[in-house]
Amino acid sequence: MIKPIHLKRGDKVAVVAPSSATDLKSVQNGELKVRALGLEPVMFPTCYTNYGHLSARDEERARDINNAFRDEDIKGIICLRGGYGTPRILDMLDYDMISENPKVFVGFSDITALHVAFNQLCGLTTFHGPMATSNYAKIQGERVDFESYTYESLVKNLFSDETMGIHKNPNEEQLKSYCRGLGEGILIGGNLTLLTACMGTKYEVDTRDKILFIEEVNEPIYKIDRMLTTLALAGKFNHCRGVILGTFTGCEREKKAYEGGFDLPLEEVIENTIVPFGKPVIYNFKAGHSFPQPTLPLGTQVKIDADLKCWFVKHMLHTGTKKII
Repeated sequence: MIKPIHLKRGDKVAVVAPSSATDLKSVQNGELKVRALGLEPVMFPTCYTNYGHLSARDEERARDINNAFRDEDIKGIICLRGGYGTPRILDMLDYDMISENPKVFVGFSDITALHVAFNQLCGLTTFHGPMATSNYAKIQGERVDFESYTYESLVKNLFSDETMGIHKNPNEEQLKSYCRGLGEGILIGGNLTLLTACMGTKYEVDTRDKILFIEEVNEPIYKIDRMLTTLALAGKFNHCRGVILGTFTGCEREKKAYEGGFDLPLEEVIENTIVPFGKPVIYNFKAGHSFPQPTLPLGTQVKIDADLKCWFVKHMLHTGTKKII
């Protein structure tokens, strides 16, 4: 795996919108937040456009990403927001060029499709973390006040090569676990909807000997069941070394038409679809569509311990580490 050189204060970073659009005020606030991180934001064209439910036509969104990786002055790339759209541009990206120009790349949610593609096709470490418009700071005029847990995790990942060590949830919330034992492997994954959307394509997540991270937002539990079952039938839990379950924000049991009917509880769905494979599973891991939010270095070696209910990043750098000159 290739981990790009960490960012430095004053570096130029591209802000791109590979998924959905947003309003001008949110774009301006996103620019303020990136600048408050000590970086010089370069707002790419897709930040200011819209095309139906997308920020721009597929060719334009792909062009922004390719151009951001190609530009030698740009040292990192931060996505503006998620939403929908990244699977539509996967065939338009120049993966050979991207692998030759490794850069910090940050985002989550719909950005999952890009994370998996960059991890698997480019061998590039990427960061599952807050985006320019994410809700991890309060803005008053030109003043930006960051939420401390999210800020510290983001800065530690993007501005240093320091090993992250043992993970701690925000607000001292306890990690929980299913099954027993240890699991060690490359961390991969992200949003459950995107992981299942890319099944059967060349961008399908490869979980062999990996630690699979999964999170979701605003989906009824029966749909979570359907998507986890899809991964199970495809062998994703059989082939992995372990699973980390992040937040399932807004994922509620849906009331049914028959008397007293509801979806199964999420915990029971997990027990039905993941636990039978006997792999160590960490859950109540506060990462995904919730804040405070940790930044996760996808493509790095991690270890989970279901007995001690903990996980930690073992190595931030791997064979083939490449620095941008």
